[in-house]
Parts: sequence; C-alpha cells; structure tokens
Amino acid sequence: MIAFRPDPMRIEVGEPFSLLLNVCTRRGKPAELVAVERPDAGAQARHELRGRPSCRRGDGRYRAEGMVFHMPGRWEVAIDVRVGEKASG
Repeated sequence: MIAFRPDPMRIEVGEPFSLLLNVCTRRGKPAELVAVERPDAGAQARHELRGRPSCRRGDGRYRAEGMVFHMPGRWEVAIDVRVGEKASG
C-alpha cells in the first residue's frame, strides 16, 4: 500500500516539487521504496522531461525530490516498491 502527497500541495507547471510517501504491506509491515520513475507524459511523451527524481528516507517515510511537470496535461508516475525479496511497480 502506498500513501503519498505532493510538497508543496499545489503543483505548478515548470516548478520542481517532491512526493512524500509512506509504503507498507496490507498487514502494516514496512516495505522498501526502490525508485520513483520520472513522470511520463503519456501521449505527450515526445517532449523531453527535465530532471530525475531522487529518493531520500527519513523517520520511516520517503521523499522523492526533483520532479517537474514541464507542461500541462495528464501525467503518470511509476513507484517501484519491494516487500521481502519481491519487487513490484
């Protein structure tokens, strides 16, 4: 299970933002955040995206920094987690 929110709460086009994430199993056991993949613009993917998110861990939570939505539209973000020996996106 993943709970997340942006920081700052309002994401502005062209401005960097972070995602604050909590990752755990359905039974409440901790899971490991492996990576947050750079946002994908879907149909707008022909445009090069600036920046690559980096992940930091602090007090049991994760922070993916350096994300930018460089144009308006619909975006997808891939979050890769690991529980035990398995990894899933």
